[in-house]
Amino acid sequence: MTRYLSCAETAKLIRNQLKAKFPGVKFSVRSDVYAGGASIRVNWIDGPTVALVDDIVKPFAGSGFDGMIDMKFGKTAFLLPDGSATLAQISGTEGSGGVYSSAKHFKPCVEAERVSFGADHVFTDRRTSRRLVDGALLSFRRRWGDEMADRIRVGDERDGCCYASADDWETQRRFYEVLSRRVIAA
Repeated sequence: MTRYLSCAETAKLIRNQLKAKFPGVKFSVRSDVYAGGASIRVNWIDGPTVALVDDIVKPFAGSGFDGMIDMKFGKTAFLLPDGSATLAQISGTEGSGGVYSSAKHFKPCVEAERVSFGADHVFTDRRTSRRLVDGALLSFRRRWGDEMADRIRVGDERDGCCYASADDWETQRRFYEVLSRRVIAA
């Protein structure tokens, strides 16, 4: 039997997991219910990388989207005793000409509960401080040299966060690869 959780209940589970995994990092976890679905947005400044946070929060998404055929598909999960989640079943889109295969996973432990999360999607957005960007720029300069590093422009936003840009796409891509891997502990 599958238990259905609301978007707000799902957001609370995500909040608890982030607090347990990254103590000291302040996350904003906001749920939004709208016609045709619901989503959760997770925002934070510095701290863990997007990849680290995605590993924790993405299993809480109740559906996926296949952009190749413009189709949403369902997912269920196992809610584990520690409050984390893992994929249980994905309906996929192959039967409709899409690219996502259907899949079923075994129950990971006796205490795991099959659930359907109330948020279709969980989005993550990491903002950066001047300290993080300056550290990334120093690493970038060591790796790619002064000429390429001098192409990076750094600016401050009104909310105290910082951004970086470059005139050419390749320089900006390389810089953001360095920036996305940097972590500042809380």
